[in-house]
Amino acid sequence: MAGLYAEMRRRIAAAADDPEGRAAIPGVTLHAVRTPSVPARVLFQPTLYLVVQGAKRLMLGDREITYGGGELVLMGLDLPALVQVTRASEDEPYLSMEIALDRQVLAALAAEMPSGSRDDAEALTVGPLPAAVLEPALRLLQLMDVPTDARVLADAVKREILYRVLSSPGGASLTQLIQADSLLARIGQVTEWMRDHLEEPIRIDELASRAAMSVTSFHRGFKSVTGTSPGRYHKMLRLHEARRLIVARSDNLVRISAAVGYVSPSQFSRDYKREFGSAPVVDARRFG
Repeated sequence: MAGLYAEMRRRIAAAADDPEGRAAIPGVTLHAVRTPSVPARVLFQPTLYLVVQGAKRLMLGDREITYGGGELVLMGLDLPALVQVTRASEDEPYLSMEIALDRQVLAALAAEMPSGSRDDAEALTVGPLPAAVLEPALRLLQLMDVPTDARVLADAVKREILYRVLSSPGGASLTQLIQADSLLARIGQVTEWMRDHLEEPIRIDELASRAAMSVTSFHRGFKSVTGTSPGRYHKMLRLHEARRLIVARSDNLVRISAAVGYVSPSQFSRDYKREFGSAPVVDARRFG
């Protein structure tokens, strides 16, 4: 197993040094960070994170979560969080492999497997990286050296990785994503609706109805899964989308603020600065 880790570290670091020399595989992102970072706001999407070296700290609402080399991080929903690389150096950079979750593939695999635990799972879990995941993960990295092979074989290897995770002791939270009556799936339906309707105001009673829950149960369940309240969560989704649009230079700031549901550009500017530490006009100049 030590040899698999060593080869994964070598390949992830090499890909970070020469990204143009590797085939891009849709849904796969490699991370290499060589110095500890300051805390930054990030919107995590449903993903598997295979951490092979270094360490990070993540703040999700009032929860502080740390993870490092040899651990697997499962993100079941879109999660706005504060994240910081805490252990990284030139000799031993922070190295990880990110694989986006495909719910259709997940559902197809789960349908062929024995029913797992039906206990409520959290949207973010951290556990040991299953040994059975290492070999297919390395094969996925090797495919990046051969573009033709990557186009033909990558989806099958990603499917195998997902299967290995589902089969592991920590796979229950993935199963929960596609069990319609689970808390994680119910809250997931609501967060997806929020993400797709940023321009619309939210009403807690309507969100609770979408989750088929009482208002009280919905409030409690939403915070237990996401680490924050529905209103705060929706605001963070809006602001992260606005920042993405600013970085992409897609439009002027007034139109961007309106596109993510703000009626008042001045309120948008205040909220944006509070979230990211700089005003939107500053980021527009910096990224423009």
